[in-house]
Amino acid sequence: MMDEELLETFRKILTQIASETVRLIPKIFIALVVVLLTVAVIKILNFAIRKIFKVVRLDEAFEKLSRISLPFSLSKAIVWIADLGIALISFYSLVNLFLGAQYTHLFAEAVYYGARLLSIVALTIVIFALFNSVIEKMKVETRLKGYMFFILLFLVTAMLIDVTALSDPLKSSLTMGLSIGVGISVGVFAVWFFFHEYLDKWLKRVEQQKT
Repeated sequence: MMDEELLETFRKILTQIASETVRLIPKIFIALVVVLLTVAVIKILNFAIRKIFKVVRLDEAFEKLSRISLPFSLSKAIVWIADLGIALISFYSLVNLFLGAQYTHLFAEAVYYGARLLSIVALTIVIFALFNSVIEKMKVETRLKGYMFFILLFLVTAMLIDVTALSDPLKSSLTMGLSIGVGISVGVFAVWFFFHEYLDKWLKRVEQQKT
């Protein structure tokens, strides 16, 4: 009796595995087709974009027009973004195929959050590249350079706070604090920038009177 029950249970398990395998075979085939098409599209697109950029000379044209040298190749960055977009579309279709609408929604949320983080990283790199370029051309003194770098860090921190998973009241408080800090620092800098000669003379007078 026990042997018959074990055999029946084993048969049911095998039957379920077989039915699931049969049900998944079309999805697996579609997934393979999607992957192959993705690889083919990426290769064709990379070839076409690189040919166009080679003729246009995008990096050289950008440096001549903007007079700014980026720490990375602009053409390679565009190719990488295009490849990433195609790969995400392919992965999204695979998630929808195997897991359903609920997981595709979670995947879309994750992609949206990741895109915001990447945009902040890219914007930060561009801002610091512009900052270094301006500093080198203007030959700014060390104190002013440090102040500008300090303000940039404030701005980057504000952007990072916006994408973090903090509560809205906490985000508002942090953003307000940063805004007040930036405002005060700009005010102090303006006073120093426009009146530093008078302040230096006044301080020298005070020191002379003390001595």
